Order: sequence, then structure tokens, then C-alpha cells
Amino acid sequence: MNARKTEDHHHTPEQVNDYIEQALVLLDAHELTADERAHLLPVIVTQLASKQIFYEQVAPMGLALPGNARH
Repeated sequence: MNARKTEDHHHTPEQVNDYIEQALVLLDAHELTADERAHLLPVIVTQLASKQIFYEQVAPMGLALPGNARH
């Protein structure tokens, strides 16, 4: 039996504003052209705003799941 836990992306306008402000701080720390800034801003905001998705596998007690084998 497998169980999966996911997280939806829902951000308030305030959170998005914070992501944009933080992205601008990061961009300001580097000497970039206007074109580079324009290209990188949405990439950085997306990274800051992204949330991880967690996967859980459920198995009977004592059964080793692939990748969890003890060495």
C-alpha cells in the first residue's frame, strides 16, 4: 500500500510581495545587466515561492522499502 502526501501552492499577496523583495535583494548583490535581471527575477521568485512535495510510502512493519535497505 502506498500513501502520498502533497502540498498545494497557495500564497497570499503579502507572501508574493516578500518573495519579490527578497529576489531583488539577491539580484542587487550581483552586477547584472538589465536583461539578466529581467530574466532572473521570475526564476528567483519562483524558487523562493516553491514548496516541496513530500511523498510517503507505507509498508508493513519489518518490510524494507527500496532505497531504505540497511547496509
